[in-house]
Amino acid sequence: MTRVAIQGVKGSYSEEAVRQLLGDEASILECLDFDETFAALRSGDADSAVVPVMNKIVGEIRRPVELLGAGSFKVLDKLPLRVQHVLAGTTDANFDDLVSVRSHVEALKQCGRFLATHPHLKQVIGADTASSIKRTVQESNPTHAAIGSRRAAELYGAKILREDIADDIDNWTTFYVIGN
Repeated sequence: MTRVAIQGVKGSYSEEAVRQLLGDEASILECLDFDETFAALRSGDADSAVVPVMNKIVGEIRRPVELLGAGSFKVLDKLPLRVQHVLAGTTDANFDDLVSVRSHVEALKQCGRFLATHPHLKQVIGADTASSIKRTVQESNPTHAAIGSRRAAELYGAKILREDIADDIDNWTTFYVIGN
């Protein structure tokens, strides 16, 4: 079984990229950040890693590109993945009552126009999109929401409050499968 390191948790876009690139048999190693993802690959804890490198809206995703350039890693495959951000909250959340929104910094940037039209929403940087949704549900505060995938919202029991909130409806991120 192939062990694949990703930045994020189940329900993240990185996990979706793994499933499309390597299939359901791949064993996923969830990592807190990109540094931990690359460390897992260097140490042999993972056979490969799947990382985002470019997004249609925000361009290059800096940290994984820096880490890729600083090592002797090989790009084994790539996938442009459609990214459809939703705003999700607790099951009793109402959009008009929200005060904050949490997500990965890149996802917040990708939804800049939506957030600019709702300046009352305080932006909170989370570890990744899926864990931001998971945390929102666990905290059970109906005034907090998160940006992530529909799958993450369904997986963690969140209520979808708004759909397709990225600045471009045809949003995508290119993911690389990398190895040593």
